[in-house]
Amino acid sequence: MTARRGWILVLGLMLVVAAGVLVVVRRAGPEQADDAWDDDLRVRVRVIHGDWMGDVELTDYPVTRGRVSYEGPRFAENEENWKPSHAYRGVDLAHLLDEAIGLATIETVTLVALDGWHKTLPRSVLSETTVAGTAILALSIDDESSAEWDDAPMLVFLPTDERFSNQDMLDALGPEAAHYYGDLPSVTGLMVKGVTFLVINHDGGPLPTLADL
Repeated sequence: MTARRGWILVLGLMLVVAAGVLVVVRRAGPEQADDAWDDDLRVRVRVIHGDWMGDVELTDYPVTRGRVSYEGPRFAENEENWKPSHAYRGVDLAHLLDEAIGLATIETVTLVALDGWHKTLPRSVLSETTVAGTAILALSIDDESSAEWDDAPMLVFLPTDERFSNQDMLDALGPEAAHYYGDLPSVTGLMVKGVTFLVINHDGGPLPTLADL
């Protein structure tokens, strides 16, 4: 009877351990999925550097995530204009460019959308040492499916304090690369939506369009 009870006790402990393992696996599953792209998701951008060009698959890169609230134009000097905070998942722009062509070759990168909207960033803002934080090409917002978010990929900055003010923009990018609503600085205009081309060291000539794909 003693040996039988011993075996029953061992089996009971094994079942408890097994159940605990299943709970851990089930709890870890959503976190792991949240840090990986869907297998069928394909989002590409074209990198252009002089006469060289190449298509880059964004979902080949790790997920970078963060939350940020942007400031819009201040229509009154003492009146802030903060937009709602959103959580983004995307790809680190500096990592992508370093892998594609090497950051040492970059003075500026111009992000161009299919509708022609574009913004040019200095290399300094890719260093992730400015108040702008990490620049990403966001593929999803607030847990929305990447396949259903029409603005992807979108340029987003992720500062460490999760707030990107107009003054932060001026400090990080400089007055020439900043966005203005009329003559008022406005961070929201930096959100290039549907980024299709990354033009390195743009020389001032025509930017690529849909016809160049």
